[in-house]
Amino acid sequence: MAIVQRNVQIKASPQETMALLSDASRWPDWYPGMTEMDIAAPFPDEGGKVAFKVKSAGMSLPITETVLEYQPGKLQLLQIDGMMSGRARWELAPEGDGTRLTTTFDYALPGGVFGTIADALIVKRMNAKSLEEALHNFKALVERQ
Repeated sequence: MAIVQRNVQIKASPQETMALLSDASRWPDWYPGMTEMDIAAPFPDEGGKVAFKVKSAGMSLPITETVLEYQPGKLQLLQIDGMMSGRARWELAPEGDGTRLTTTFDYALPGGVFGTIADALIVKRMNAKSLEEALHNFKALVERQ
């Protein structure tokens, strides 16, 4: 499994931050390359699903995320299935006059040793860059509201 973790300080309360984070219809507004959203109830609650495609390196890759745990203002834990498998953990903590958002992707690519090599050479860097861009965009959106 590969792990990519990033965090950002947001000048908004955990509740304001979670309101945007848990609105899957808004994910394409801040996460680069996301298209074709299909949201199934009871999202954002446990068991809810979001199916979408991510455009990356000239390809459109299908992903489904299922909510494993949802704690408003604190945590959104998602199971990732599709072009990769693993978990996406979005943790919010009050910090100063705002919120510290920490995101951890713990994932594996299919393809055994070839998937591991591809991840080490290319995918992990792409995922880290996308996550950094997403958090930058997310912070700007939350702080504008």
